[in-house]
Amino acid sequence: MSQLVEQERYGERKPIIVLPDEVAERIAAGEVIERPASVIKELIENALDAQARDIKIEVRGGGLLLMRVSDDGIGMPEDDLERACLRHSTSKLTTVEDLERLGTLGFRGEALASIATIAEMTLQSRASETAEEDAEQPASWITLRGGEVIERGLKARLPGTTVTVRDLFYNVPARLKFMRGARTENGHILQLVRRTALGYPGVRFTLVLDEHIALQTSGSGDLKAALTEIYALPLNEMLHEVERGVGENCRVHGYVGNRVLAQSGRQYVTLFVNGRWVQSRALYEALEKGYRSLLPKGKHPLLILYIEVAPDEVDVNVHPAKIEVRLAREQEVLNLLTEAIQAVLERSPILPEEVRFPGPMLANQRRLPGPRRRGLHVSETAREYLAEAAPVDSAEIIAQLKPLAQLQRAVILAEAPDGSLYLVDQHRAHERVIYEHLRKTYAAGLDGGEEANGHMLLEPVIVEMKRHQAEMLEARLPMLRGLGLECERFGGRSFLVRSVPAGEGYEQLASYAQELVEIAAEDNEEWEQSLLIGLSCRSALRRGRELSQGEQRSLLASLARVQVPAACPHGSPILLHYSRSFLIEKFDW
Repeated sequence: MSQLVEQERYGERKPIIVLPDEVAERIAAGEVIERPASVIKELIENALDAQARDIKIEVRGGGLLLMRVSDDGIGMPEDDLERACLRHSTSKLTTVEDLERLGTLGFRGEALASIATIAEMTLQSRASETAEEDAEQPASWITLRGGEVIERGLKARLPGTTVTVRDLFYNVPARLKFMRGARTENGHILQLVRRTALGYPGVRFTLVLDEHIALQTSGSGDLKAALTEIYALPLNEMLHEVERGVGENCRVHGYVGNRVLAQSGRQYVTLFVNGRWVQSRALYEALEKGYRSLLPKGKHPLLILYIEVAPDEVDVNVHPAKIEVRLAREQEVLNLLTEAIQAVLERSPILPEEVRFPGPMLANQRRLPGPRRRGLHVSETAREYLAEAAPVDSAEIIAQLKPLAQLQRAVILAEAPDGSLYLVDQHRAHERVIYEHLRKTYAAGLDGGEEANGHMLLEPVIVEMKRHQAEMLEARLPMLRGLGLECERFGGRSFLVRSVPAGEGYEQLASYAQELVEIAAEDNEEWEQSLLIGLSCRSALRRGRELSQGEQRSLLASLARVQVPAACPHGSPILLHYSRSFLIEKFDW
Protein backbone atom coordinates (compact mmCIF):
# COMPACT_ATOMS: atom_id res chain seq x y z
CA MET A 1 0.00 0.00 0.00
CA SER A 2 1.45 3.37 -0.98
CA GLN A 3 2.38 5.99 1.57
CA LEU A 4 -0.24 8.38 0.17
CA VAL A 5 -3.04 5.84 0.67
CA GLU A 6 -1.77 5.13 4.20
CA GLN A 7 -1.90 8.84 5.04
CA GLU A 8 -5.39 9.19 3.64
CA ARG A 9 -6.66 6.17 5.55
CA TYR A 10 -4.94 6.69 8.91
CA GLY A 11 -4.25 10.43 8.90
CA GLU A 12 -5.87 13.05 11.06
CA ARG A 13 -9.57 12.79 11.79
CA LYS A 14 -11.55 14.93 9.38
CA PRO A 15 -14.75 16.71 10.32
CA ILE A 16 -18.13 15.37 9.13
CA ILE A 17 -19.62 17.57 6.45
CA VAL A 18 -22.69 17.53 4.23
CA LEU A 19 -21.62 16.56 0.72
CA PRO A 20 -22.00 19.24 -1.96
CA ASP A 21 -25.02 18.70 -4.19
CA GLU A 22 -22.83 17.95 -7.23
CA VAL A 23 -20.97 15.13 -5.43
CA ALA A 24 -24.13 13.70 -3.85
CA GLU A 25 -25.96 13.69 -7.17
CA ARG A 26 -23.14 11.86 -8.96
CA ILE A 27 -23.00 9.23 -6.21
CA ALA A 28 -26.76 8.74 -6.38
CA ALA A 29 -26.63 8.56 -10.16
CA GLY A 30 -23.96 5.86 -9.94
CA GLU A 31 -26.29 3.76 -7.78
CA VAL A 32 -29.16 3.99 -10.26
CA ILE A 33 -27.21 3.98 -13.56
CA GLU A 34 -24.76 1.10 -13.62
CA ARG A 35 -24.44 0.80 -17.40
CA PRO A 36 -26.33 1.86 -20.57
CA ALA A 37 -28.87 -0.91 -20.05
CA SER A 38 -29.80 0.72 -16.73
CA VAL A 39 -30.79 3.88 -18.60
CA ILE A 40 -32.89 1.90 -21.08
CA LYS A 41 -34.58 0.05 -18.23
CA GLU A 42 -35.60 3.25 -16.43
CA LEU A 43 -36.85 4.92 -19.61
CA ILE A 44 -38.86 1.88 -20.74
CA GLU A 45 -40.47 1.61 -17.31
CA ASN A 46 -41.44 5.27 -17.49
CA ALA A 47 -42.98 4.66 -20.92
CA LEU A 48 -44.96 1.68 -19.65
CA ASP A 49 -46.18 3.67 -16.66
CA ALA A 50 -47.30 6.32 -19.16
CA GLN A 51 -49.57 3.70 -20.80
CA ALA A 52 -47.50 3.46 -23.97
CA ARG A 53 -48.49 0.85 -26.54
CA ASP A 54 -45.61 1.45 -28.96
CA ILE A 55 -42.04 1.86 -27.67
CA LYS A 56 -39.02 2.31 -29.90
CA ILE A 57 -35.48 2.08 -28.54
CA GLU A 58 -32.50 3.31 -30.57
CA VAL A 59 -28.91 2.67 -29.45
CA ARG A 60 -25.54 3.65 -30.90
CA GLY A 61 -22.08 2.79 -29.68
CA GLY A 62 -23.36 0.40 -27.05
CA GLY A 63 -25.39 3.25 -25.54
CA LEU A 64 -22.41 5.42 -24.68
CA LEU A 65 -22.85 7.58 -27.79
CA LEU A 66 -26.64 7.71 -27.97
CA MET A 67 -29.78 6.15 -26.53
CA ARG A 68 -33.27 7.21 -27.52
CA VAL A 69 -36.57 5.86 -26.20
CA SER A 70 -39.75 7.06 -27.89
CA ASP A 71 -43.28 6.17 -26.85
CA ASP A 72 -46.90 6.97 -27.61
CA GLY A 73 -47.93 7.33 -23.97
CA ILE A 74 -49.89 10.08 -22.27
CA GLY A 75 -46.93 12.48 -22.36
CA MET A 76 -46.31 15.57 -20.21
CA PRO A 77 -47.24 19.24 -20.51
CA GLU A 78 -44.50 21.84 -20.88
CA ASP A 79 -44.70 22.88 -17.23
CA ASP A 80 -43.74 19.37 -16.06
CA LEU A 81 -40.63 18.83 -18.17
CA GLU A 82 -38.08 20.54 -15.95
CA ARG A 83 -39.83 19.38 -12.78
CA ALA A 84 -39.63 15.76 -13.97
CA CYS A 85 -35.82 16.04 -14.04
CA LEU A 86 -35.52 17.04 -10.37
CA ARG A 87 -34.48 14.41 -7.88
CA HIS A 88 -37.34 12.62 -6.11
CA SER A 89 -39.98 14.19 -8.32
CA THR A 90 -42.71 11.75 -9.34
CA SER A 91 -46.38 11.55 -10.18
CA LYS A 92 -46.66 7.96 -9.00
CA LEU A 93 -46.98 8.39 -5.24
CA THR A 94 -47.51 11.16 -2.72
CA THR A 95 -47.52 9.51 0.73
CA VAL A 96 -45.66 6.75 2.56
CA GLU A 97 -48.84 4.67 2.45
CA ASP A 98 -48.68 4.62 -1.35
CA LEU A 99 -45.57 2.42 -1.12
CA GLU A 100 -47.79 -0.35 0.23
CA ARG A 101 -50.02 -0.48 -2.84
CA LEU A 102 -47.74 0.36 -5.79
CA GLY A 103 -49.22 -0.16 -9.22
CA THR A 104 -46.37 1.34 -11.24
CA LEU A 105 -42.88 0.19 -12.21
CA GLY A 106 -41.13 3.42 -11.27
CA PHE A 107 -41.81 5.34 -8.10
CA ARG A 108 -38.64 6.86 -6.63
CA GLY A 109 -38.29 9.80 -9.00
CA GLU A 110 -34.56 9.22 -9.49
CA ALA A 111 -34.27 8.02 -13.08
CA LEU A 112 -34.37 11.23 -15.13
CA ALA A 113 -32.45 13.23 -12.53
CA SER A 114 -29.70 10.59 -12.39
CA ILE A 115 -29.40 10.37 -16.17
CA ALA A 116 -29.27 14.16 -16.56
CA THR A 117 -26.45 14.35 -14.00
CA ILE A 118 -24.03 12.08 -15.90
CA ALA A 119 -25.03 12.66 -19.53
CA GLU A 120 -26.60 15.09 -21.95
CA MET A 121 -30.34 14.39 -21.95
CA THR A 122 -33.07 15.83 -24.16
CA LEU A 123 -36.63 15.34 -22.95
CA GLN A 124 -39.35 15.98 -25.52
CA SER A 125 -43.01 15.42 -24.71
CA ARG A 126 -46.52 16.30 -25.73
CA ALA A 127 -49.45 15.56 -23.43
CA SER A 128 -52.25 13.47 -24.94
CA GLU A 129 -54.90 15.98 -23.87
CA THR A 130 -53.38 18.60 -26.18
CA ALA A 131 -54.18 16.38 -29.15
CA GLU A 132 -57.87 16.78 -28.39
CA GLU A 133 -57.67 20.51 -27.74
CA ASP A 134 -55.41 21.54 -30.60
CA ALA A 135 -54.10 19.23 -33.30
CA GLU A 136 -51.40 21.76 -34.22
CA GLN A 137 -50.02 22.08 -30.67
CA PRO A 138 -46.25 21.29 -30.80
CA ALA A 139 -44.30 19.27 -28.29
CA SER A 140 -42.01 20.96 -25.78
CA TRP A 141 -38.40 19.93 -25.22
CA ILE A 142 -35.53 20.71 -22.91
CA THR A 143 -31.88 19.65 -22.96
CA LEU A 144 -29.89 19.14 -19.75
CA ARG A 145 -26.17 18.49 -19.37
CA GLY A 146 -24.63 17.72 -16.03
CA GLY A 147 -28.04 18.33 -14.43
CA GLU A 148 -28.40 21.89 -15.77
CA VAL A 149 -30.88 23.04 -18.42
CA ILE A 150 -28.88 24.35 -21.39
CA GLU A 151 -31.53 24.63 -24.09
CA ARG A 152 -35.29 24.45 -24.62
CA GLY A 153 -37.80 24.84 -27.44
CA LEU A 154 -40.81 23.50 -29.35
CA LYS A 155 -41.00 20.81 -32.03
CA ALA A 156 -43.75 18.93 -33.85
CA ARG A 157 -44.57 15.53 -32.39
CA LEU A 158 -47.53 13.24 -31.87
CA PRO A 159 -48.61 12.76 -28.22
CA GLY A 160 -46.03 10.86 -26.21
CA THR A 161 -42.48 11.26 -24.99
CA THR A 162 -38.99 10.91 -26.43
CA VAL A 163 -35.91 10.85 -24.22
CA THR A 164 -32.52 11.12 -25.94
CA VAL A 165 -29.34 10.47 -23.96
CA ARG A 166 -25.89 11.31 -25.33
CA ASP A 167 -22.35 10.98 -23.96
CA LEU A 168 -23.23 8.78 -21.00
CA PHE A 169 -20.68 9.03 -18.14
CA TYR A 170 -18.89 11.92 -19.85
CA ASN A 171 -18.21 13.44 -16.42
CA VAL A 172 -17.66 10.15 -14.55
CA PRO A 173 -14.40 8.85 -16.08
CA ALA A 174 -14.01 6.15 -13.42
CA ARG A 175 -17.30 4.53 -14.49
CA LEU A 176 -16.61 5.07 -18.18
CA LYS A 177 -13.27 3.27 -17.87
CA PHE A 178 -15.00 0.07 -16.78
CA MET A 179 -17.56 -0.03 -19.61
CA ARG A 180 -17.27 -3.02 -21.92
CA GLY A 181 -17.27 -2.92 -25.72
CA ALA A 182 -20.32 -1.88 -27.73
CA ARG A 183 -21.19 -5.49 -28.57
CA THR A 184 -21.30 -6.46 -24.89
CA GLU A 185 -23.39 -3.44 -23.91
CA ASN A 186 -25.73 -4.08 -26.85
CA GLY A 187 -26.14 -7.64 -25.60
CA HIS A 188 -27.25 -6.40 -22.18
CA ILE A 189 -29.72 -4.02 -23.78
CA LEU A 190 -31.15 -6.69 -26.08
CA GLN A 191 -31.60 -9.07 -23.16
CA LEU A 192 -33.36 -6.35 -21.20
CA VAL A 193 -35.76 -5.48 -24.04
CA ARG A 194 -36.52 -9.15 -24.64
CA ARG A 195 -37.47 -9.61 -21.01
CA THR A 196 -39.62 -6.52 -20.94
CA ALA A 197 -41.39 -7.47 -24.16
CA LEU A 198 -42.24 -10.83 -22.61
CA GLY A 199 -43.75 -9.07 -19.64
CA TYR A 200 -45.86 -6.80 -21.87
CA PRO A 201 -46.93 -8.73 -25.00
CA GLY A 202 -49.62 -6.09 -25.63
CA VAL A 203 -46.97 -3.43 -26.25
CA ARG A 204 -45.11 -3.17 -29.55
CA PHE A 205 -41.34 -2.98 -28.98
CA THR A 206 -38.75 -2.06 -31.59
CA LEU A 207 -35.03 -2.16 -30.76
CA VAL A 208 -32.57 -0.59 -33.19
CA LEU A 209 -28.89 -1.28 -32.49
CA ASP A 210 -26.49 0.82 -34.56
CA GLU A 211 -29.13 1.38 -37.24
CA HIS A 212 -29.99 -2.33 -37.50
CA ILE A 213 -33.29 -3.58 -36.13
CA ALA A 214 -32.40 -6.34 -33.66
CA LEU A 215 -35.85 -7.00 -32.23
CA GLN A 216 -39.44 -6.17 -33.05
CA THR A 217 -42.68 -7.45 -31.59
CA SER A 218 -46.18 -6.96 -32.93
CA GLY A 219 -47.80 -5.94 -29.64
CA SER A 220 -50.68 -8.27 -30.42
CA GLY A 221 -51.20 -9.22 -26.77
CA ASP A 222 -50.66 -12.92 -27.58
CA LEU A 223 -47.87 -14.22 -25.36
CA LYS A 224 -47.23 -17.22 -27.61
CA ALA A 225 -46.77 -14.91 -30.57
CA ALA A 226 -44.45 -12.69 -28.53
CA LEU A 227 -42.30 -15.68 -27.55
CA THR A 228 -42.04 -16.72 -31.19
CA GLU A 229 -41.10 -13.18 -32.27
CA ILE A 230 -38.55 -12.68 -29.51
CA TYR A 231 -36.76 -16.02 -29.74
CA ALA A 232 -37.15 -16.38 -33.55
CA LEU A 233 -38.24 -20.00 -33.18
CA PRO A 234 -41.50 -21.83 -34.01
CA LEU A 235 -42.45 -22.36 -30.36
CA ASN A 236 -46.23 -22.50 -30.65
CA GLU A 237 -46.63 -26.27 -30.39
CA MET A 238 -43.85 -26.59 -27.81
CA LEU A 239 -45.44 -24.37 -25.16
CA HIS A 240 -47.91 -25.43 -22.51
CA GLU A 241 -50.17 -22.96 -20.74
CA VAL A 242 -50.23 -23.11 -16.95
CA GLU A 243 -52.69 -21.62 -14.50
CA ARG A 244 -52.50 -22.01 -10.74
CA GLY A 245 -54.08 -20.01 -7.95
CA VAL A 246 -54.87 -19.82 -4.26
CA GLY A 247 -57.88 -17.66 -3.51
CA GLU A 248 -58.46 -14.39 -5.35
CA ASN A 249 -55.18 -12.64 -4.53
CA CYS A 250 -52.54 -15.23 -5.44
CA ARG A 251 -52.21 -16.45 -9.03
CA VAL A 252 -49.47 -17.92 -11.23
CA HIS A 253 -50.02 -18.16 -14.99
CA GLY A 254 -48.03 -18.20 -18.21
CA TYR A 255 -46.25 -20.77 -20.37
CA VAL A 256 -43.73 -23.52 -19.80
CA GLY A 257 -41.82 -25.03 -22.71
CA ASN A 258 -41.69 -28.77 -23.22
CA ARG A 259 -38.64 -30.92 -22.69
CA VAL A 260 -37.06 -30.20 -26.07
CA LEU A 261 -36.73 -26.50 -25.25
CA ALA A 262 -34.51 -27.11 -22.23
CA GLN A 263 -31.22 -25.20 -22.45
CA SER A 264 -27.94 -25.20 -20.56
CA GLY A 265 -28.44 -21.69 -19.13
CA ARG A 266 -31.12 -20.02 -17.03
CA GLN A 267 -31.47 -17.05 -19.37
CA TYR A 268 -34.81 -18.36 -20.64
CA VAL A 269 -36.34 -18.58 -17.15
CA THR A 270 -38.38 -15.38 -16.83
CA LEU A 271 -40.50 -14.35 -13.84
CA PHE A 272 -42.68 -11.30 -13.28
CA VAL A 273 -44.37 -10.20 -10.07
CA ASN A 274 -47.23 -7.79 -10.70
CA GLY A 275 -45.68 -6.81 -14.04
CA ARG A 276 -42.17 -6.32 -12.65
CA TRP A 277 -39.32 -8.58 -13.80
CA VAL A 278 -37.65 -10.06 -10.74
CA GLN A 279 -34.68 -12.15 -9.69
CA SER A 280 -35.30 -14.08 -6.49
CA ARG A 281 -33.30 -16.97 -5.10
CA ALA A 282 -36.35 -18.42 -3.37
CA LEU A 283 -38.48 -18.33 -6.53
CA TYR A 284 -35.72 -19.88 -8.65
CA GLU A 285 -35.20 -22.65 -6.09
CA ALA A 286 -38.93 -23.45 -6.14
CA LEU A 287 -38.80 -23.78 -9.93
CA GLU A 288 -35.71 -25.96 -9.81
CA LYS A 289 -37.41 -28.20 -7.29
CA GLY A 290 -40.11 -28.78 -9.88
CA TYR A 291 -37.87 -29.62 -12.86
CA ARG A 292 -34.62 -30.94 -11.42
CA SER A 293 -35.63 -34.62 -11.54
CA LEU A 294 -37.43 -34.24 -14.87
CA LEU A 295 -34.61 -32.76 -16.98
CA PRO A 296 -31.02 -33.85 -17.62
CA LYS A 297 -28.41 -32.43 -15.28
CA GLY A 298 -27.42 -28.90 -16.24
CA LYS A 299 -30.58 -28.27 -18.29
CA HIS A 300 -33.12 -25.57 -17.52
CA PRO A 301 -36.53 -25.00 -19.12
CA LEU A 302 -37.86 -22.13 -21.15
CA LEU A 303 -40.66 -20.53 -19.20
CA ILE A 304 -42.42 -17.23 -18.73
CA LEU A 305 -44.56 -17.00 -15.62
CA TYR A 306 -46.53 -14.12 -14.18
CA ILE A 307 -47.06 -14.02 -10.44
CA GLU A 308 -49.98 -11.84 -9.38
CA VAL A 309 -50.59 -10.95 -5.76
CA ALA A 310 -52.40 -8.13 -4.01
CA PRO A 311 -50.32 -4.89 -4.13
CA ASP A 312 -50.18 -4.70 -0.33
CA GLU A 313 -48.68 -8.21 -0.17
CA VAL A 314 -45.49 -7.43 -2.06
CA ASP A 315 -42.61 -5.13 -1.11
CA VAL A 316 -40.75 -3.86 -4.18
CA ASN A 317 -38.61 -1.32 -2.34
CA VAL A 318 -35.87 -3.69 -1.22
CA HIS A 319 -33.30 -3.22 -4.01
CA PRO A 320 -31.98 -0.07 -5.77
CA ALA A 321 -32.62 -1.63 -9.19
CA LYS A 322 -36.05 -2.90 -8.09
CA ILE A 323 -35.34 -6.47 -9.24
CA GLU A 324 -35.90 -8.17 -5.88
CA VAL A 325 -39.17 -8.34 -4.01
CA ARG A 326 -40.54 -9.72 -0.74
CA LEU A 327 -43.82 -11.62 -0.76
CA ALA A 328 -46.12 -11.81 2.24
CA ARG A 329 -47.46 -15.22 1.11
CA GLU A 330 -44.16 -16.50 -0.23
CA GLN A 331 -44.63 -20.19 0.56
CA GLU A 332 -47.94 -20.33 -1.28
CA VAL A 333 -46.33 -18.80 -4.35
CA LEU A 334 -43.37 -21.19 -4.15
CA ASN A 335 -45.70 -24.20 -4.07
CA LEU A 336 -47.62 -22.89 -7.09
CA LEU A 337 -44.40 -22.51 -9.10
CA THR A 338 -43.26 -26.04 -8.31
CA GLU A 339 -46.64 -27.52 -9.23
CA ALA A 340 -46.90 -25.52 -12.46
CA ILE A 341 -43.62 -26.71 -13.93
CA GLN A 342 -44.08 -30.31 -12.82
CA ALA A 343 -47.50 -30.48 -14.48
CA VAL A 344 -45.91 -29.71 -17.86
CA LEU A 345 -42.64 -31.61 -17.79
CA GLU A 346 -44.12 -34.79 -16.36
CA ARG A 347 -46.13 -35.18 -19.57
CA SER A 348 -43.72 -33.67 -22.07
CA PRO A 349 -42.54 -36.13 -24.78
CA ILE A 350 -39.11 -36.05 -26.40
CA LEU A 351 -39.13 -34.48 -29.85
CA PRO A 352 -36.84 -35.71 -32.65
CA GLU A 353 -34.36 -32.85 -32.81
CA GLU A 354 -32.87 -30.42 -30.33
CA VAL A 355 -33.95 -26.80 -30.58
CA ARG A 356 -31.05 -24.35 -30.70
CA PHE A 357 -31.82 -20.84 -29.59
CA PRO A 358 -30.19 -17.95 -31.44
CA GLY A 359 -27.22 -16.17 -29.89
CA PRO A 360 -27.71 -13.09 -27.74
CA MET A 361 -27.32 -10.61 -30.61
CA LEU A 362 -29.45 -12.26 -33.33
CA ALA A 363 -26.72 -11.01 -35.66
CA ASN A 364 -28.06 -12.97 -38.62
CA GLN A 365 -31.51 -11.37 -38.69
CA ARG A 366 -32.79 -7.94 -39.51
CA ARG A 367 -36.39 -6.98 -39.04
CA LEU A 368 -37.80 -3.83 -40.49
CA PRO A 369 -40.78 -2.06 -38.91
CA GLY A 370 -44.26 -2.45 -40.24
CA PRO A 371 -47.65 -1.03 -39.28
CA ARG A 372 -48.59 -1.80 -35.70
CA ARG A 373 -51.91 -3.41 -36.52
CA ARG A 374 -50.34 -5.79 -38.99
CA GLY A 375 -47.18 -6.58 -37.03
CA LEU A 376 -45.05 -7.14 -40.11
CA HIS A 377 -41.63 -8.63 -39.50
CA VAL A 378 -39.20 -8.21 -42.33
CA SER A 379 -35.94 -10.03 -42.96
CA GLU A 380 -34.71 -9.08 -46.35
CA THR A 381 -31.02 -9.66 -47.09
CA ALA A 382 -30.09 -13.16 -48.23
CA ARG A 383 -27.04 -13.41 -45.98
CA GLU A 384 -29.18 -12.43 -42.98
CA TYR A 385 -31.45 -15.47 -43.05
CA LEU A 386 -31.00 -18.27 -40.57
CA ALA A 387 -28.48 -20.69 -42.05
CA GLU A 388 -30.68 -23.67 -41.11
CA ALA A 389 -33.63 -22.39 -43.16
CA ALA A 390 -32.37 -24.08 -46.35
CA PRO A 391 -29.18 -25.49 -47.85
CA VAL A 392 -26.79 -23.06 -49.53
CA ASP A 393 -27.65 -24.42 -53.00
CA SER A 394 -31.39 -24.45 -52.28
CA ALA A 395 -32.33 -22.76 -55.58
CA GLU A 396 -30.67 -25.55 -57.59
CA ILE A 397 -32.34 -28.19 -55.43
CA ILE A 398 -35.77 -26.56 -55.67
CA ALA A 399 -35.53 -26.63 -59.45
CA GLN A 400 -35.15 -30.42 -59.27
CA LEU A 401 -37.91 -31.07 -56.76
CA LYS A 402 -40.67 -33.46 -57.76
CA PRO A 403 -44.03 -32.60 -56.15
CA LEU A 404 -45.67 -35.63 -54.56
CA ALA A 405 -48.77 -34.22 -52.89
CA GLN A 406 -50.43 -31.17 -51.41
CA LEU A 407 -50.94 -31.42 -47.64
CA GLN A 408 -53.83 -29.66 -45.91
CA ARG A 409 -54.19 -27.44 -49.00
CA ALA A 410 -51.31 -25.39 -47.62
CA VAL A 411 -48.04 -27.26 -48.08
CA ILE A 412 -46.43 -28.98 -51.04
CA LEU A 413 -44.64 -32.24 -50.24
CA ALA A 414 -41.79 -32.74 -52.71
CA GLU A 415 -38.91 -35.16 -53.18
CA ALA A 416 -35.35 -34.17 -54.07
CA PRO A 417 -33.11 -36.31 -56.34
CA ASP A 418 -31.17 -37.52 -53.29
CA GLY A 419 -34.30 -38.94 -51.68
CA SER A 420 -34.74 -36.22 -49.10
CA LEU A 421 -38.12 -34.56 -48.58
CA TYR A 422 -39.15 -30.91 -48.58
CA LEU A 423 -42.27 -29.25 -47.28
CA VAL A 424 -42.94 -25.98 -49.12
CA ASP A 425 -45.40 -23.40 -47.77
CA GLN A 426 -47.39 -22.45 -50.87
CA HIS A 427 -48.53 -19.01 -49.64
CA ARG A 428 -45.07 -17.92 -48.53
CA ALA A 429 -43.44 -19.30 -51.68
CA HIS A 430 -45.84 -17.37 -53.91
CA GLU A 431 -45.41 -14.27 -51.72
CA ARG A 432 -41.64 -14.42 -52.20
CA VAL A 433 -42.00 -14.77 -55.99
CA ILE A 434 -44.36 -11.78 -56.22
CA TYR A 435 -42.27 -9.67 -53.85
CA GLU A 436 -39.06 -10.06 -55.83
CA HIS A 437 -40.90 -9.25 -59.08
CA LEU A 438 -42.36 -6.08 -57.55
CA ARG A 439 -39.01 -5.07 -56.07
CA LYS A 440 -37.25 -5.36 -59.43
CA THR A 441 -40.04 -3.46 -61.16
CA TYR A 442 -39.99 -0.67 -58.61
CA ALA A 443 -36.19 -0.40 -58.64
CA ALA A 444 -36.19 -0.18 -62.44
CA GLY A 445 -38.72 2.66 -62.30
CA LEU A 446 -36.64 4.60 -59.78
CA ASP A 447 -33.58 4.23 -62.02
CA GLY A 448 -35.41 5.84 -64.92
CA GLY A 449 -36.56 2.65 -66.57
CA GLU A 450 -40.03 1.84 -67.78
CA GLU A 451 -42.74 2.14 -65.16
CA ALA A 452 -44.88 -0.87 -64.32
CA ASN A 453 -48.24 -1.33 -65.97
CA GLY A 454 -51.16 -1.29 -63.59
CA HIS A 455 -54.39 -3.24 -63.80
CA MET A 456 -57.26 -0.76 -64.05
CA LEU A 457 -60.08 -1.44 -61.59
CA LEU A 458 -63.61 -1.65 -62.96
CA GLU A 459 -64.70 0.76 -60.24
CA PRO A 460 -62.19 3.06 -58.55
CA VAL A 461 -61.93 2.64 -54.79
CA ILE A 462 -62.33 5.70 -52.57
CA VAL A 463 -60.14 5.78 -49.48
CA GLU A 464 -60.24 8.29 -46.63
CA MET A 465 -57.04 9.43 -44.92
CA LYS A 466 -56.16 11.42 -41.84
CA ARG A 467 -54.81 14.88 -42.51
CA HIS A 468 -51.14 14.09 -41.93
CA GLN A 469 -51.49 10.88 -43.97
CA ALA A 470 -53.08 12.75 -46.89
CA GLU A 471 -50.17 15.18 -47.17
CA MET A 472 -47.63 12.38 -46.97
CA LEU A 473 -49.46 10.28 -49.55
CA GLU A 474 -49.81 13.10 -52.07
CA ALA A 475 -46.06 13.63 -52.06
CA ARG A 476 -45.52 9.95 -52.83
CA LEU A 477 -48.06 9.51 -55.63
CA PRO A 478 -45.41 9.59 -58.43
CA MET A 479 -43.50 6.79 -56.74
CA LEU A 480 -46.65 4.70 -56.39
CA ARG A 481 -47.22 4.95 -60.14
CA GLY A 482 -43.87 3.24 -60.58
CA LEU A 483 -45.47 0.16 -59.06
CA GLY A 484 -48.61 0.39 -61.14
CA LEU A 485 -50.59 1.70 -58.17
CA GLU A 486 -52.46 4.64 -59.67
CA CYS A 487 -53.89 6.94 -57.04
CA GLU A 488 -55.13 10.53 -57.18
CA ARG A 489 -56.55 13.09 -54.80
CA PHE A 490 -60.34 13.31 -54.76
CA GLY A 491 -60.80 16.46 -52.70
CA GLY A 492 -60.10 17.03 -49.00
CA ARG A 493 -58.62 13.90 -47.46
CA SER A 494 -60.12 11.49 -50.00
CA PHE A 495 -58.19 9.62 -52.69
CA LEU A 496 -59.21 7.48 -55.65
CA VAL A 497 -57.35 4.23 -56.30
CA ARG A 498 -57.73 3.55 -60.03
CA SER A 499 -55.30 0.68 -60.59
CA VAL A 500 -53.27 -1.94 -58.74
CA PRO A 501 -50.03 -3.66 -59.83
CA ALA A 502 -50.68 -6.09 -62.67
CA GLY A 503 -49.77 -9.74 -62.27
CA GLU A 504 -50.87 -12.80 -60.38
CA GLY A 505 -53.35 -12.15 -57.60
CA TYR A 506 -54.15 -8.58 -58.63
CA GLU A 507 -57.89 -9.30 -58.31
CA GLN A 508 -57.45 -9.69 -54.53
CA LEU A 509 -55.88 -6.26 -54.03
CA ALA A 510 -58.96 -4.06 -54.51
CA SER A 511 -60.43 -5.18 -51.18
CA TYR A 512 -57.20 -4.15 -49.45
CA ALA A 513 -56.96 -0.71 -51.06
CA GLN A 514 -57.50 1.26 -47.83
CA GLU A 515 -54.92 -0.77 -45.95
CA LEU A 516 -52.32 -0.57 -48.71
CA VAL A 517 -52.71 3.17 -49.16
CA GLU A 518 -52.30 3.66 -45.40
CA ILE A 519 -49.00 1.75 -45.59
CA ALA A 520 -47.90 4.09 -48.41
CA ALA A 521 -48.67 7.06 -46.15
CA GLU A 522 -46.70 5.87 -43.13
CA ASP A 523 -44.29 8.34 -41.61
CA ASN A 524 -41.19 6.16 -41.57
CA GLU A 525 -38.22 5.53 -43.81
CA GLU A 526 -39.21 1.94 -44.56
CA TRP A 527 -42.63 2.65 -46.08
CA GLU A 528 -41.56 1.44 -49.53
CA GLN A 529 -40.39 -1.89 -48.17
CA SER A 530 -43.57 -2.29 -46.11
CA LEU A 531 -45.71 -1.50 -49.15
CA LEU A 532 -43.93 -4.06 -51.34
CA ILE A 533 -44.45 -6.66 -48.66
CA GLY A 534 -48.09 -5.69 -48.19
CA LEU A 535 -48.78 -5.97 -51.92
CA SER A 536 -47.07 -9.35 -52.25
CA CYS A 537 -48.70 -10.81 -49.14
CA ARG A 538 -52.20 -9.77 -50.14
CA SER A 539 -51.93 -10.94 -53.73
CA ALA A 540 -50.27 -14.31 -53.01
CA LEU A 541 -52.39 -17.44 -53.27
CA ARG A 542 -54.05 -18.41 -50.00
CA ARG A 543 -53.71 -21.46 -47.87
CA GLY A 544 -56.75 -23.62 -48.41
CA ARG A 545 -56.55 -23.40 -52.21
CA GLU A 546 -56.15 -26.72 -53.96
CA LEU A 547 -53.29 -26.87 -56.45
CA SER A 548 -53.00 -29.25 -59.38
CA GLN A 549 -49.73 -31.08 -60.07
CA GLY A 550 -49.00 -28.59 -62.83
CA GLU A 551 -49.59 -25.61 -60.52
CA GLN A 552 -47.32 -27.15 -57.90
CA ARG A 553 -44.53 -27.66 -60.45
CA SER A 554 -44.97 -24.11 -61.75
CA LEU A 555 -44.75 -22.61 -58.26
CA LEU A 556 -41.61 -24.59 -57.43
CA ALA A 557 -40.02 -23.53 -60.72
CA SER A 558 -40.78 -19.87 -59.95
CA LEU A 559 -39.40 -20.22 -56.43
CA ALA A 560 -36.17 -21.71 -57.81
CA ARG A 561 -35.58 -18.52 -59.80
CA VAL A 562 -35.85 -16.02 -56.94
CA GLN A 563 -32.85 -14.61 -55.11
CA VAL A 564 -33.90 -15.73 -51.63
CA PRO A 565 -36.00 -18.90 -51.83
CA ALA A 566 -35.65 -19.90 -48.18
CA ALA A 567 -37.83 -17.30 -46.47
CA CYS A 568 -40.78 -15.06 -47.26
CA PRO A 569 -40.38 -11.25 -47.08
CA HIS A 570 -41.56 -11.29 -43.46
CA GLY A 571 -38.64 -13.59 -42.57
CA SER A 572 -40.77 -16.70 -42.08
CA PRO A 573 -39.41 -19.99 -43.47
CA ILE A 574 -40.71 -21.35 -46.77
CA LEU A 575 -38.89 -24.68 -46.74
CA LEU A 576 -38.73 -27.46 -44.20
CA HIS A 577 -36.07 -30.03 -45.06
CA TYR A 578 -36.05 -33.68 -43.98
CA SER A 579 -32.67 -34.99 -45.09
CA ARG A 580 -32.19 -38.61 -46.10
CA SER A 581 -29.81 -39.09 -43.19
CA PHE A 582 -32.51 -37.81 -40.83
CA LEU A 583 -35.01 -40.31 -42.23
CA ILE A 584 -32.49 -43.14 -42.01
CA GLU A 585 -31.68 -42.26 -38.41
CA LYS A 586 -35.26 -41.88 -37.23
CA PHE A 587 -36.58 -45.00 -38.98
CA ASP A 588 -33.43 -46.99 -38.16
CA TRP A 589 -33.07 -48.15 -41.79
